Amino acid sequence: MIKKSLILSTLLAIIFSAGIRAQGSLQLSPEARVTLLTCSPGDELYSVFGHSAIRVEDPLTGLDAVFNYGTFDFSDPNFYANFVRGKLNYILSVSEFRHFEYDYLMEGRYIWEQELNIDNREKQHLFDSLVINAQPENRYYLYDFFFDNCATRIRDIFVEGIDREIVFNYDVLVSGKSFRELLMPYLTEKPWARLGINLALGLPSDKTATGWDYMFLPDHMMTLFEDARFKSEQTVPFTPGSNLILEGRDLPRALTGYAPLWVFIIVLLITIYLSYRDLKKGAVSWWFDRVIFGVTGLLGLLIAFLWFGTDHQVTVWNLNIIWAHPFHLLIIFFMSYKHHHLIRYYFMINLPILVLLLLSWPLNPQALPWMIIPFVISMAIRSALVLKIVKPGIIPSLTG
Repeated sequence: MIKKSLILSTLLAIIFSAGIRAQGSLQLSPEARVTLLTCSPGDELYSVFGHSAIRVEDPLTGLDAVFNYGTFDFSDPNFYANFVRGKLNYILSVSEFRHFEYDYLMEGRYIWEQELNIDNREKQHLFDSLVINAQPENRYYLYDFFFDNCATRIRDIFVEGIDREIVFNYDVLVSGKSFRELLMPYLTEKPWARLGINLALGLPSDKTATGWDYMFLPDHMMTLFEDARFKSEQTVPFTPGSNLILEGRDLPRALTGYAPLWVFIIVLLITIYLSYRDLKKGAVSWWFDRVIFGVTGLLGLLIAFLWFGTDHQVTVWNLNIIWAHPFHLLIIFFMSYKHHHLIRYYFMINLPILVLLLLSWPLNPQALPWMIIPFVISMAIRSALVLKIVKPGIIPSLTG
């Protein structure tokens, strides 16, 4: 829902090109149009959920501006730190429509346009509000993926900036979906990104979204505005419909949609083979356990950081930490010693936790990614093997 880079053209440039003076906003003519632009998902991860923007077009004054709440400044020296910590400010930028359209033409993406069925006074008020919001002191806002993004900002300014109450028909939606479930269809062609996002999102993302909440995704906002009406005039639609103004190209379908699952199945098969061999020899392949639990510990460290070290509201209470926690990083160091009771005690605790988690997987209040199950089974097998082979106070030598 965001653009890749900050559009550097400013509102001031458009003001001058349209003949606006610094003392006030442009007076729109009766021919002016205010439209909602909805852009199809792109191939890059930053664009995979689509995008929304507002277009103000006035043929009599030469104005054709796009107000875009989905930009950010890569030149910010703290850009990456703020992005990771959930403190990144997004920007309301303004560009000429031809530049906006060209970007999407180059990316092969569709653009739909919905003209708002509002009168001249309402158009002027919306435009004036956008001009004020685009001023340097007003155009920054703290981005929130679900509740304050390029789509919800547009939804709110339409609802709050138009005097007549807008009534939405939520029956056009497939209701009852969680925020997580709403995201997943957009990630079908990106299985590793889908898995990564599922691992990073916590319990709040499994909350059932209201119809109002659905509009954090541009596609759903377009659908709801297309069927919206004015409360005082039920026969008057908010927008007469959507028009395709830029033909894009369909994205190629991924041939590796289940790639993560196959990788974890291979890991499980290797685990079964090594565990059988270790059991026969009475020795543990500690190198393999260091890899398995080391990688899982690093993932746990990331989950803990996203939960406790950032301002992201959707990464807290992440129950993936039950099986992927930072303590795995501690135990791999003890695997280098031949006599240490901590290893056995650790796996005496770890094994029942993993078994109980696997048995209760579909009952978990958080939708844990099912593709990771073979990997968690591998961890349980190795935990059981250690308890079987390792005797109290004696750690078998390294094998292989």
